[in-house]
Amino acid sequence: VTISIEEYWYHVISDFLKIEVSKYLIIPTGMILFFALMAFLVWGFFRTKIGTAITAVGSNPDYARASGISIDKMRIVSVMLSTILAAVGMIVYEQSFGFVQMYNSPLAFAFPSVAAVLLGGASVNKASILNVIIGTFLFQGILTMTPSVINSAINIDVSEIIRIIVSNGMIVYALTRKAR
Repeated sequence: VTISIEEYWYHVISDFLKIEVSKYLIIPTGMILFFALMAFLVWGFFRTKIGTAITAVGSNPDYARASGISIDKMRIVSVMLSTILAAVGMIVYEQSFGFVQMYNSPLAFAFPSVAAVLLGGASVNKASILNVIIGTFLFQGILTMTPSVINSAINIDVSEIIRIIVSNGMIVYALTRKAR
């Protein structure tokens, strides 16, 4: 079910230009730079002609069609782009943890990603890189603190159950809130 990658690309991005503050605190400069590069590439892509066309199709398909944009072509390009970005994300995820999960990895990857972006303030219709950054910090903070608080309150270990409830609850909250 899992394949070890320690001999191949384990921590290749994380160890690039890393700063060791102490034995237990390491700043993964390579990962931060890689994230900044990917965020810049996505931001730059949506400033191009194709990126603007994808945004127009997502905002108002009728207006995009009237402007001469091929809606089907833009949808295909956007699905391909999101699949490529997800594949890059999976490779980064694998190099961070040191193994490849063959069957369950997409389940462990998609829900937290969606929950983080939605928690960062993104709506169903519009999201930005800033939503991703804010949402990631908020989501990881909530997931880190919630199990320890709940476990100390009820004195049993239900941390994984709480993580699932919190992440799915955040998705439900974000999808049901009213946009202003």
